[in-house]
Amino acid sequence: MTRLNPVRLRRKVASIEAAAIAGIVCAVGWSLALRVLLNAPAIGASDADIVHYYADKGRADAVMWWLQVLVISTISFLWFVGVVRGRLGNREPRLFGTVFFGSAIMLAGLLFVGAALLAAPSVLVSVGGKPPGAEAASLTRATAATILSVFAPRIATLVMFSTASLGRVTRALPRWLVWFTFILGVGEFVNVSVNTPAIHVVPFWIALVSVVLLIRRPPNGFELAGSAPGS
Repeated sequence: MTRLNPVRLRRKVASIEAAAIAGIVCAVGWSLALRVLLNAPAIGASDADIVHYYADKGRADAVMWWLQVLVISTISFLWFVGVVRGRLGNREPRLFGTVFFGSAIMLAGLLFVGAALLAAPSVLVSVGGKPPGAEAASLTRATAATILSVFAPRIATLVMFSTASLGRVTRALPRWLVWFTFILGVGEFVNVSVNTPAIHVVPFWIALVSVVLLIRRPPNGFELAGSAPGS
C-alpha cells in the first residue's frame, strides 16, 4: 500500500481547490439551511398562524438539524477564507487582506446570531417541549430579520469587494467576475429589504467564485503577479 506523503497532504489541504470545494459546501449549506429557517411565520403573521406553526414538534426537530448544517457550512466558509489567505502569505496586500479577514469573521458571527434567533422558538419546542408565545416568536423573527437584512448584507459587501480586489491584484479571478462582484456588491449594499432579506445573493456569489476557481485554475492561483510561488 502506498503511504501518503504528509507534505503532499498538507499542500493539498492548503490548495486553492480545497478553498473552492469549501466555498461550494458553504454556499449549498447556507442556501438550504436559511431557506428552512426563514420558512417560519413572518413578522406580520397572526398569533393563530404562529401557534399553529410551532405546534408541530417534527418541524421543530428538523429546524434543529438544519441549524447544524448551517454551522458546518459557516465553518466551510471560514476554511475558504483561511486557505485563500494562506496561499497569499506575506504577499497579501495588507489593506485588502485585513478587510477580507475582518469582514469574513463579522459575517460569520452575524449569521450565527441571526440563525440562532430564527431557530430559538423551534429550539424551545424541540428541547423544552413547550411552544413559544406569539409575541416572543414575532420579536425574535424581527430581530433576526434586522440582522440578516440590514447588518449582514453590508458586511457581506466588504467580503465581496475585498475578494474582488484580491482577485484583481493576483489575477486569480477573471476580469468579468471582478466587475460582476463589484456590481453585485453595490446591489447588496443598497438593499433595504427587511421583510424578505436577500440572503441568497451571498451564497450564490460564493458558489460562483468557487466554481470559477475550480475550472479556471490559473498557474499562480491566489498569488501576486510577478512574485515567486510560495512553498
